[in-house]
Amino acid sequence: MSFSLRTAVLLTATALTVGGVAACSSDSSTTTGDGGRADCITDFDANTDYFPDKQTVEYAENFDIEYHNSYQVLTVRQPGQADESYVLTRCGAPKPELTGELAGAQQIATPVTDLFAESTTHLPSLEALGKLDALTGFASADYVYSETARAHIADDDVTQFATAGQVDAEAVVAQGPQAFVTGGFEDPAFPVIERAGIPVLDNYDWLETDPRGRSEWIKFFAALTGTEKQATETFDGIVTDYDKYTTLAANQTPVSIVPGLPYQGAWSVPLASYSNELYATARITHPWMTDPGTGSLQTDLETVFARAGDAPVAISNSSNRTKAEAIAAEPRLAEFAAFRDGQVWTSSKRITDAGAIDIYEQGVLRPDLVLADLIAIAHPDLMPGHEFTFYSRLQ
Repeated sequence: MSFSLRTAVLLTATALTVGGVAACSSDSSTTTGDGGRADCITDFDANTDYFPDKQTVEYAENFDIEYHNSYQVLTVRQPGQADESYVLTRCGAPKPELTGELAGAQQIATPVTDLFAESTTHLPSLEALGKLDALTGFASADYVYSETARAHIADDDVTQFATAGQVDAEAVVAQGPQAFVTGGFEDPAFPVIERAGIPVLDNYDWLETDPRGRSEWIKFFAALTGTEKQATETFDGIVTDYDKYTTLAANQTPVSIVPGLPYQGAWSVPLASYSNELYATARITHPWMTDPGTGSLQTDLETVFARAGDAPVAISNSSNRTKAEAIAAEPRLAEFAAFRDGQVWTSSKRITDAGAIDIYEQGVLRPDLVLADLIAIAHPDLMPGHEFTFYSRLQ
């Protein structure tokens, strides 16, 4: 089905079956609803600052928060695209009169208690903030590592809206959440959801190259759930530990590694990226560290062997659990020094039978733990007795 036809069908279904949701969400009344909740404003005073705990964004490049007495402006950005701003108003307060660039901004009453989210990277923040119960819809429980989050999502009261890999707009609209947070990629369902009156908020945590910046997106979810103080305390603790490990490794000679492992005949090596930032901080290097470009470079085994075949350590985020498994998939790996010497490390220590890897979940919020693992791999004398969180050596 073409996108335009699919959209038309979904919009028709939306109008016929859940029109009430759209009417409620796009209500033109001047006061945000409170539903009788104790955490909403009951006696509004325009001169009162309703955000005593304010967040500042220090490391993240792709979102900002601006405060007004009764509302916040949450702005997200994607390089090369126009900024997108969302107005988060404390429930029970009048809707602000928006002008200029904010005139058409989507508005959300906070704290949000009925939230749909798309990416597994969102889950650790909600767990850390004690707001997993606000998650009423998630893409799919299949690739979630956290047992707590997976059990919550599998509950009958939580809608799994993308079990087939694509967002089911009808399922989302039928439930009518207060907000829908995307994984940062376009989906033809999003315009349908927005037209039903449900705010769709973009989340670009994956674009951050500073590991602390990616972790700092916990403040995005704190702005939505009213947990600013908890987010600041949690994030400050993560940064303190990250900086401690940074200082610990700062004077070490960088250790050369083989970055990654081949997959289906191709080998992806990181260029200017989140991974390389972690490697550099852990005093790890590889032949592509200073190559131009961002993201990753697709190459082949012959090229990697020529440039890194003698590297004493290999580090990968693959799901391999043994050297034999990796070599069975690509026998030539046995010729690499790291394989010969038994120094092949992967982030498969915490992985489910379905293939959910925790470094892509908890590791996003906790770069301090990832950094500690990497330092212990490259400079074991600095971390005697280290208990690894994400990485394990292939046997």
